[in-house]
Amino acid sequence: MNRLPTSWHTERLHVTDGTLADVPQLMHIFNACSHVEPWDPTFKVYPEAEFTGLVQQSLQDGMKDGRFQLQLAHLNDQPIGYFHCHHHHPHSNILLISMFVLHPDHQNGGYGSELVAGLAEQAKATSHQAIWLEVFLKNWPALRFWIKSGFTTIIDMDGAAQHDATAHASLVIAKTL
Repeated sequence: MNRLPTSWHTERLHVTDGTLADVPQLMHIFNACSHVEPWDPTFKVYPEAEFTGLVQQSLQDGMKDGRFQLQLAHLNDQPIGYFHCHHHHPHSNILLISMFVLHPDHQNGGYGSELVAGLAEQAKATSHQAIWLEVFLKNWPALRFWIKSGFTTIIDMDGAAQHDATAHASLVIAKTL
C-alpha cells in the first residue's frame, strides 16, 4: 500500500512522521484549538493516552505499510501542526484526512494552504486520486479554508435530526487530484 513519505518538504515546512517523543507537542497543538469545540465536537479534551495511541498506530502501520499515518508539520524545526490520514480508504484511490490541526499562532499565515498543497502533491505521487475529509458546518473558518483549498465536491452529509444549540451537522468533501 502506498503511504506518504516519512519526510517531505514544502517551501517553508518540513513534514515528518510522528514519534512517541512528539506526543506532548501534539497535545499542545490540539489543545490550543479547543475553542473550536462548540463548532466541531472532535475538539474535546482527550487524555495523553489517546495521542500516544494515535502515534503508536501510525508507527505500527508504518512498519506494516498499513493505512493510518500521522505526520507533523515543522516550521524552523518547531512543530506547528499535524494531520492524520487513512490511505486508500474508504476506496482504493482515496486519502481520507481524519484530523488536520494547525496551531492558532500559525493560522492565517498561509501555512495551512501550503501544507494542503504539499499533501495533495504527495498523495497524487502515491497513487491517490482524491482527498476526502469531514468538516462540521458550524466551523465556518474550517469550511471556508477547505473550500478555498479546492475541496468543493460533496460526497456525503450527516446531521442531527433536530436543530438546537448543541446539534451538529457535517459534510464529507473532496478534492480531486
